[in-house]
Amino acid sequence: MSRRATGAFARASRTSKSIRYRSQIGADEYLLRLVEGEIGDDRTLLKRKLTVTEREAEVLLWIARGKSNRDIAEILDLSPRTVNKHLEQIYAKLGVENRASAAALAVRTIGIR
Repeated sequence: MSRRATGAFARASRTSKSIRYRSQIGADEYLLRLVEGEIGDDRTLLKRKLTVTEREAEVLLWIARGKSNRDIAEILDLSPRTVNKHLEQIYAKLGVENRASAAALAVRTIGIR
């Protein structure tokens, strides 16, 4: 095994994975999601390193994962307008002007997962 492959294998074996229930899609069918790491870990990291609130960290995490305001609102049980207001605060705190810049900063902060 090459040195590069060995390092990748070691990193993969150290990450935790969990299965999350999403919904039931049929009588005997369930939609599950395989999650690498804990969402709380990423949220805490964003909160600490970027000095945002807990809720702003949640919104920023979902932005970094490519979700729309409407999707985030549904996930967090908020209105899309509330999500937009959180984003306005996030942009100001991070010193960025748009969603893409905020997402890029979040991804760099938590690393690619």
